[in-house]
Amino acid sequence: MKTILLIDDSKTQLLSAKFTLQHGGYRVEAISDPAIALDRIKELHPDLIITDINMPGKDGITLVREVRELTDFSTTPLLIMSTDSQKHLFDQARAAGATGWLMKPVKQEDLLATIKKLLSRE
Repeated sequence: MKTILLIDDSKTQLLSAKFTLQHGGYRVEAISDPAIALDRIKELHPDLIITDINMPGKDGITLVREVRELTDFSTTPLLIMSTDSQKHLFDQARAAGATGWLMKPVKQEDLLATIKKLLSRE
């Protein structure tokens, strides 16, 4: 069973995405504090990471950059899921190493289809 790590400061968003992914057959861990995300990534070794972009303390682009600096996670699929659609943020996320970008709210079927596609590449 593939493991997905969700990082978002919105508890509602975490619960919704976690529910969808668990019913899609994935093991899911959800954390709301981006400051501890890097440590959990190292411990959990997720198959895929989904992060929000606008969070207190550490934004998603910084987190993506930090994850990509870790040798073990240089090719791990990493999605940004955000309500923010500013092109410059999308470009920054891509440059930092994000695999893709999903706009909130994400339909359950779209989220599952994207995850399935990314995880089938491994």
